[in-house]
Amino acid sequence: MKKTPLLLAAALLAATTGAALAQADAPAAPTKARAPLDTNQDGVIDRTEAAAHPRLAARFDALDKNKDGKLAGDEMPRRGQRGPGGHPFAELDKDKDGRVSKAEAAADPKFAERFAKMDANQDGFVDKADRELAGKQRRDDWFEAADSNNDGSLSKAEYDAAHAKRNGEGHKHGRWGRAAPPAKDAAAQ
Repeated sequence: MKKTPLLLAAALLAATTGAALAQADAPAAPTKARAPLDTNQDGVIDRTEAAAHPRLAARFDALDKNKDGKLAGDEMPRRGQRGPGGHPFAELDKDKDGRVSKAEAAADPKFAERFAKMDANQDGFVDKADRELAGKQRRDDWFEAADSNNDGSLSKAEYDAAHAKRNGEGHKHGRWGRAAPPAKDAAAQ
């Protein structure tokens, strides 16, 4: 007589456990892919295509430099673009040559204050070459600090130790927002 409730409980437990395991093993729903901007693939983005993307629609008039109702060529938005000009320094680049001179930098006191440090190649302009050189210098400094036995290569232990130290120091991320590398110890040189 007591076997029936016990068998029912066991059957119920098995059924619910099986359902729970099936849910845990179910593949996650695929994430929605970003819809292409140029849906008709005619090489331009018109207002109807832009309307499907609220942020683009809001900036459409600012991006449409020739006011023809279409975005083409250099009007096309780029991934990671900031504001109407795209590059964070675009407003400072008055002559639109892709670089910011010291005179142009004077329009933004915070930028002007950091200009000398940001002009990594000391050519009098802040541009892509400076960002690339600054990135290379940061990587080289990090490698030199991580290569504790100065053999020109990193072991897994050296890499892990340097990575842990870097993460523990709370470095900021971003091209110009990174913290300066730690000062080199005189004994290490």
